[in-house]
Amino acid sequence: MSWIKGHQNQDGSFDAIGFVHHQEMLGGISGKDALTAYVAIALKEAGDTTGASRAAAYLENRLSGMDDPYTVAIVAYALELAGSEKRDAAYQKLMALAQEDEDGLHWGTGVGPVPEEGEGITRRMPGGQSRSTDIEATAYATLALIKRGDAFNASRSAKWLVSRRNAYGGYGSTQDTVVTLQALTEYSTGARADVDLTITIDGEGISKQLKLTQENFDVLQVVEMPINREVNISAAGKGEAVAQVVRRFNLPDAEKGEEILSIAVDYDVTEVEVNDLVTVSVELEFRPPVPMEAGMIVADISVPTGFAPVTATIAAAVEQEARLKRYDIAGRKVIFYIENMFAGDRISFEFQVQAMYPVKAKAVSSEVYSYYEPEMRGETLGENVTVSGN
Repeated sequence: MSWIKGHQNQDGSFDAIGFVHHQEMLGGISGKDALTAYVAIALKEAGDTTGASRAAAYLENRLSGMDDPYTVAIVAYALELAGSEKRDAAYQKLMALAQEDEDGLHWGTGVGPVPEEGEGITRRMPGGQSRSTDIEATAYATLALIKRGDAFNASRSAKWLVSRRNAYGGYGSTQDTVVTLQALTEYSTGARADVDLTITIDGEGISKQLKLTQENFDVLQVVEMPINREVNISAAGKGEAVAQVVRRFNLPDAEKGEEILSIAVDYDVTEVEVNDLVTVSVELEFRPPVPMEAGMIVADISVPTGFAPVTATIAAAVEQEARLKRYDIAGRKVIFYIENMFAGDRISFEFQVQAMYPVKAKAVSSEVYSYYEPEMRGETLGENVTVSGN
């Protein structure tokens, strides 16, 4: 459960928020309305009805001017949870912004085809990116529809969410995965298992039938398909099933000695006195053998023994480089989170550390890795640093 650190304004809105858990949980939130809705949901789930009611009252007054699908979706869910008198108006606005395609209902600015999956590496093709914010918006809309009791439209949006998951059952980020799993879990809990289907899979090298009934409708069934063969999938009976085809393939190795994801860490000086500042320069580069995305990247920068990171310079680095989304300081490590990297991308930033006491510090290692594919990583060893007394 996230907890809130900040204050609520007299109008019920929130300005400053902090969370115990991963700050990526802010997801697609931008602007006071969406942030207030997020906090209202957290307060309601935590049992703080007073704060949640004040936040809901603020959202009621702002509802008529909302037109962003993400904001409307999360606000509609917040107002449904609060039992607001404006929940009907929020529902009407939500449905007016719904988009429909062959996969069902969804909300957002437009979502491309499902990403392709490589063996151990997610590969998103140019022009075909699924947008995490749109998935998250649809998940919040689904939660609002479930809370409202609109089973028909909730089933359509749940179907769309299922169609956008990747080969590992997740989505593009921690937040859209968490919210979507919550929505699908709540939907499946209340769904009627009115299904009796026979799924037939046949083709060269395969002939198989699957039965979907009230007893196993919520169980994932996996079938291994023959390679490079045409396969037909058909269904008979009543109900609805979603099939997902996952293709895995091996990527060519990078040239010998070349890391797909690399990191370099340098210091401007290596001999200093107590209280002196050392500038730490970091450069990250993503060089995959084929065009692809790395997803969220974590850069784990070690600070030499006897030094302390200067927080103000770290915050400034995050402010100056838009792709740096947040940072954590854990002991003698400074951890940076990068939203994404594309083939050929290079990111450079710097921050300072301060010498605290005399020491001959041995070189420390720093690493960078893909958050969702940790085997894609790079490592570097810094330099020895000497701190002498004043």
